[in-house]
Amino acid sequence: MSTLLSINQVSVGHASIGRASVLGAVLVLACCGCGNQNVLGKVVVEGLITLDGEPIPNGEIRFYPSGDTHGPVSGAPIKDGKYVAKGKGGVPIGTHHVDIRAFRADKNAAADPEGGPAEQYLPAKFNTETSLTATIEPSTTSLDFPLKSE
Repeated sequence: MSTLLSINQVSVGHASIGRASVLGAVLVLACCGCGNQNVLGKVVVEGLITLDGEPIPNGEIRFYPSGDTHGPVSGAPIKDGKYVAKGKGGVPIGTHHVDIRAFRADKNAAADPEGGPAEQYLPAKFNTETSLTATIEPSTTSLDFPLKSE
């Protein structure tokens, strides 16, 4: 039995399917199989992170799901105070503990043309002993963190 394929119809043996039916089937498969599905309910979140009113020049932010929130840890680098958490679809909807770290050249390191070691300088209350939380809603697009060192 041969399979014939033409622009106007698909013929398989004695059955014939019109062009509109093939197009419809292709569209259904494309939508179901490979689309940018957001099964966990995630949103891209961006914002500004400052310490005592000044943008953090270099760092990272992480959102750790907590309570009934499920999903992976998500986050983003911080550059000149700005971040955009968009990797793998963004931040899962729900509640999170937030970990923020800021880096600068280590004061004890000799001058290194490649940057050398970095020192994390934010207080532990913003990272290892975080007291920061965030609730991400489906409508959340922007979330700023104005941190105070005191």
